Amino acid sequence: ASVSLVPTHNPPPHTPACSCTAHGGGKSRSTAVRHEASRCFFLFSMFSTDKNIESLASLIEKFKEYLQLRKSLLQLSLTEKIIRLLTACALTILLAFFFFLVVIFLSFAAVYALSLFVPLWASFLIVAGVQLLLFVIIYCKRHSWIQQPLVRVLVNILAS
Repeated sequence: ASVSLVPTHNPPPHTPACSCTAHGGGKSRSTAVRHEASRCFFLFSMFSTDKNIESLASLIEKFKEYLQLRKSLLQLSLTEKIIRLLTACALTILLAFFFFLVVIFLSFAAVYALSLFVPLWASFLIVAGVQLLLFVIIYCKRHSWIQQPLVRVLVNILAS
């Protein structure tokens, strides 16, 4: 049992009866296609009143407004995220600068404190060796101490 997509009911009163192959008549396939096209046009013209056209135009206009609002929202959201990212970068640079100033002053303080027990040149070497050791430790742990927290912060900024 095959199911036909072509309606089997009678055509509307003002359309001629069909004798195409889709309805069992002897006409060619192109005639059947033309018949279906005219039937679709008939259905469209039956439902296309002035009120429906105005409603459709209003719907299209509202959809354009919606798209414009979505575009504006996306621009504002992107601007906010860029500002948050630049603020975080500026704050990080400022904190790093002050951190290195503190490290330098503490290093000089440590050198002069050690110079009471060892010669001055030896205290500079000891402090430089400690700083080199700290640098190597930080370099070895850079993934877990620097990169992963930085990625989390950036994801939080960009995902919110």
